[in-house]
Amino acid sequence: MLAELGNQFSLTRAALSTCGRAKTTFLSVVTTLVTISMIALLSFAATAATQRPVISIGATNSSLKTLQLTGQTNRYYCIESSSDLIRWTNTDSYFLHTNNPHIQSDGTDGAVRKYFRATMIPNDWVCMNNSLPDPCPEHDNVSLVIRTNVSHFSIIATHPDQYIVRTNSCDENRHGCLTSEPTTDYYQGPVAMGNKFQNNSRLYVIANRIEYFWRPQGMTVMKNGVVAQTNTTYIEIGGCIPDAGGGCPIYFALYADGYLRLIPYPPVRLGSVCFGSSVIVGPAEVALRPYADIESLNFHTTSNTMTITYRSRGTATIEVDPDKITRTSATVRVTVNYSTDKSLCTFRSMFVSDGNSDCDTVVSDDSNGAVHALPVMDFTVTSGISWFMTRYVRSSQRESAPNILILLY
Repeated sequence: MLAELGNQFSLTRAALSTCGRAKTTFLSVVTTLVTISMIALLSFAATAATQRPVISIGATNSSLKTLQLTGQTNRYYCIESSSDLIRWTNTDSYFLHTNNPHIQSDGTDGAVRKYFRATMIPNDWVCMNNSLPDPCPEHDNVSLVIRTNVSHFSIIATHPDQYIVRTNSCDENRHGCLTSEPTTDYYQGPVAMGNKFQNNSRLYVIANRIEYFWRPQGMTVMKNGVVAQTNTTYIEIGGCIPDAGGGCPIYFALYADGYLRLIPYPPVRLGSVCFGSSVIVGPAEVALRPYADIESLNFHTTSNTMTITYRSRGTATIEVDPDKITRTSATVRVTVNYSTDKSLCTFRSMFVSDGNSDCDTVVSDDSNGAVHALPVMDFTVTSGISWFMTRYVRSSQRESAPNILILLY
C-alpha cells in the first residue's frame, strides 16, 4: 500500500491531527503526585500492577538531582519531563532497563519545578520513536528504530511530492547550533578521496577517507575480494542518466558507521538534488547517536552487490541495481544475515520545526492493513510492515531532499 502512497499520498496536515494519534494503551496514571524539593514527580505505570515502574528522586553531592527508576527489567523505557503536564519531552534516549534501579541525572537544581513520567514500550515493539527535540538543523535528532525478524527489506527514495521544489541548494545551516560543539573524532590516516575502484558503463564506485571521523576505525573496501582501500570512511555509487545529456551523478553513499543515504536521479529541470535522511543498515543499539560499525565491504562487480561485514558480527548484502535508479525513484534491496534483537535498521533525520526539517511526517502500514499518519515527533505506532517518511511543509533548507520508504518483506 505505501509503495503507492509514495507517489500519490494526499492526506492533509489537518487530517494528521486526528489520524492515528492515540498511543498504544499500555500505561496508566499512578494517582499519587509527589512534590520533593520543588520538583513535582509524576509516575506512570504499566497496566499490570506487578510491572509498575516507579520513579523516585535521589540526592547528589551537588544541587542537581537524580531520577531513579525501578520497574520490570529487560524492557525499554524512556523518562519524559514536563513543566505543565501538557507537553512532554524525552529527557534522554530510550534505554534497556536491565538492573534496578536505573539512575540518571535530571540536569536541573531543586528550584525548578518539573513533572516526570516513565514510559515503557510494549515488549513486542517493531518501531520505536527515539527522537528528541533539537534546535540545530545539522543534527540528526529524528530516530525511528525498526526491530523485527525478516530476511529482506528495501529502501526507496523518491522526490518530494507535496510541493514543487524551487531550489536544489544543499547549503549548510547552523542557525540554532552551538558556536563550538564538543567532538571526539579519531584520526583515520591521510586523506584519500575519489578512489574510483569500479567504473563501467552502468555504474561507478568511489572509496573515500577523510582525516578525522567520529568512529575509531573505518572499513576495508574490497573489489571482488581484493583490497581497494583500507580505513575507508564512506563509499559513493553513481551512474549515467540514460537520457542524453543527463550527466553521471552520485545517488548512493554508505558510511563506515552504517549510515546509508539514497537519492533518485534529479528531475530534468534540476541539475542535482540533495541527500537528506539516512537509514542505518545493521544491528545498531538504541542510543542517542546509534551506529552499526562496518569492518569490511566487498563489492561484487558481476552482481552489483556488496557484502557488508559488521564489527559486532553478522553480514548484510546490499543490491544496487542500476535499472532501479531513475529520475523518479531509487531502490536498494538488503538481505539480512545479522542479529535483529536490537534493531533491523534505524531511520535518521532532522526536524527542528515544520518548514525546517528533512522529514516532518511518518506514514506507516501495519499488518492489518491500517494506515497511520502522524507528525514525526508525535509518531507512537509501535507495529508496522512499512514506513514512509515524507515532508508536507517546504523546508528552508535542502528542500529537494528525498522521501524515504522502508518496506519489509
